[in-house]
Amino acid sequence: MSLSLPQEFLDRMKDMLPDEAEFKAFIESYEDDPIRGLRLNLKKLLENELSEDPDAITYEKLVSDWKLTPVRDASYAVYDGKKYYREFYMNEDELNQRGIRPGRHPYHEAGLYYIQGPEAMQAVTHLDVRPYDRVADLCASPGGKSTQAADMLSLDEGGFIISNEYVALRARTLSSNIERMGISNAAVLNEDTGKLAQFFPEFFTRIIVDAPCSGEGMFRKDETAIKEWSPQNVHLCAERQKEIVSNAYRMLSPGGKLCYSTCTFEKEEDEDIRDFILESFPDMKLIFEKRFWPHIDKGEGHYVTVFQRAGKDPFEEKNISFGPVITGPDRSIGMQKLSEKKMKDQIYLIPDILPDLGRLKVFRTGILKSTDLKKRIEPEHALTHAIHIHDEKETESFKFSVCNYSSTDPHVEQYLKGLQIPAPEGSDKKGWCIVACDGVALGLGKLVNGQIKNHYPKGLRFL
Repeated sequence: MSLSLPQEFLDRMKDMLPDEAEFKAFIESYEDDPIRGLRLNLKKLLENELSEDPDAITYEKLVSDWKLTPVRDASYAVYDGKKYYREFYMNEDELNQRGIRPGRHPYHEAGLYYIQGPEAMQAVTHLDVRPYDRVADLCASPGGKSTQAADMLSLDEGGFIISNEYVALRARTLSSNIERMGISNAAVLNEDTGKLAQFFPEFFTRIIVDAPCSGEGMFRKDETAIKEWSPQNVHLCAERQKEIVSNAYRMLSPGGKLCYSTCTFEKEEDEDIRDFILESFPDMKLIFEKRFWPHIDKGEGHYVTVFQRAGKDPFEEKNISFGPVITGPDRSIGMQKLSEKKMKDQIYLIPDILPDLGRLKVFRTGILKSTDLKKRIEPEHALTHAIHIHDEKETESFKFSVCNYSSTDPHVEQYLKGLQIPAPEGSDKKGWCIVACDGVALGLGKLVNGQIKNHYPKGLRFL
């Protein structure tokens, strides 16, 4: 791969990296292919740990079969005395040679993992999200950091995330990824951060600002970022970043933590914003800072800082007894913790812990359960990704049967393409079913005379 980098960018980087050998190594790193990692959805995988299905995909099987290795400082959960890591490096070339395409695999569509740069995973890892935190992700699309934080939260312990994206089209992508990962304790907003600051004064205990930036760390991943780069754009980004972090501060509770990150190398957007936060808000303390370089670290360019606001943490007492230890999978949507709410013809299951969002522009909240079509009510795709399909009481409460296939069964790809497929042997029921592979839900189907009529959403189908 050969990239034509802007001369002004090269001059700036030479000033940042005065050692000739290091600058040469940095420039040569742009000849390498981009590096992607996998972040596992522990909540879905741990469900299968309790499954009696011997063919269900488990954490150990996926990590072993795909030869995944944990990234440095990977976050983890502890279940039954064992550590389960979330963030991994993958050898994409080796997987492709084996016929495994992570971005076009049934496990991806089932929400078992999120494909993300290893360096981008570091921001949330160092934010120290706890199961009971009130989290805001202010510039959230496409959803990597939101879904990572959500996997650390617990509906049972009162944790939730408000994921905001200012650009409506990008908010749609964010919403789709939150749905795919089966997250119920989240709301997606399409708002200006200034309005959010008025609505949520000193409310959130953890805030993520993965700020819009000049994108220099993305150059080998996205050539559009090279075309859009200019010194003027760097300055415009820095001014916008100051506005966003100022609004973030207004929303941060005493004792809370703020993560500010970018995917650029520019001092004006990185260290200068760090200094702006410390000078503008004297009760903020810098507790973590690291710049990730493509020629040193395994990944693209990234800059991560974490600040803590002075004052008493509203959850200080919980810190004594809670940590990464979990007592079991936390994805049963437990009807006692969700309330039905009808919005026009759509029926949602909304967690009781979510705050009233008033007149804010809400893109989605909780789980889209069903649609009222006047003469009948039809279940929605989002529901299949949120419920615990190994819990018979839960599936039966929604009148679903489960039709499970092996991920290598050609009928799985046919289903993901929107085609009708034969039901598995022994599926003699009629009506709505959840089509699953290796014990994880893919979507809806309707059983009729031994066939499954396809209800996989048209916008998600494989081409």
